[in-house]
Amino acid sequence: MSLNKVLMIGFVGKDPEVRYFDNNQCVANFSLALKRPAFRSKAGHIVPEQTDWIKVSTRGEVALYTEKYIKKGNRILVEGRLSTRTYTDKQGVQQYITEVIAERINFVDYKSTSSNESGN
Repeated sequence: MSLNKVLMIGFVGKDPEVRYFDNNQCVANFSLALKRPAFRSKAGHIVPEQTDWIKVSTRGEVALYTEKYIKKGNRILVEGRLSTRTYTDKQGVQQYITEVIAERINFVDYKSTSSNESGN
């Protein structure tokens, strides 16, 4: 048995890019910034704030919601799964991309834990 579940809260890095296909299906992609605050280590060293950028992809109803409501700077909670895919670049080198396939997106309010739910 295995479990592939991701739960993240971060800031949308840019407006989502949405693509539609012939069968009227769509995919929305955006990046999510996950910030880790600065801290002082036990040895007294200051570790600066760090930001990890995560690729997020949505499909179907969640992609439609993403296109309509998600904008750069929104603070959101993303629930989904990790997915790794490969492609061959222009130089013929095989590349790997790991991204989160979002199954649910909620807005996160700065002042409370209330949220607006999307998707299913």
